[in-house]
Amino acid sequence: MNIPELSSLEGFHRFIGDQLRSDAAAKMSPEQALALWRDRQETVQAIGEGLADMEAGRSKSFDQFRQDFASRHGIVGE
Repeated sequence: MNIPELSSLEGFHRFIGDQLRSDAAAKMSPEQALALWRDRQETVQAIGEGLADMEAGRSKSFDQFRQDFASRHGIVGE
């Protein structure tokens, strides 16, 4: 997946340009656009960390998660 550099001024410029071309631009203040940019940066960073964890083997299967969750919350199996 090719994600443009989110921490660069050029990346910010592209993001703002995309926002200005959208219908949401008429309702968005500069502060809201900046908050959206920051939220997007945090989301992309979190996804990257999750992918790195998966690649490093720091994850569990859905079945294991489901068993652990059910055990923690006293859910009796199906």
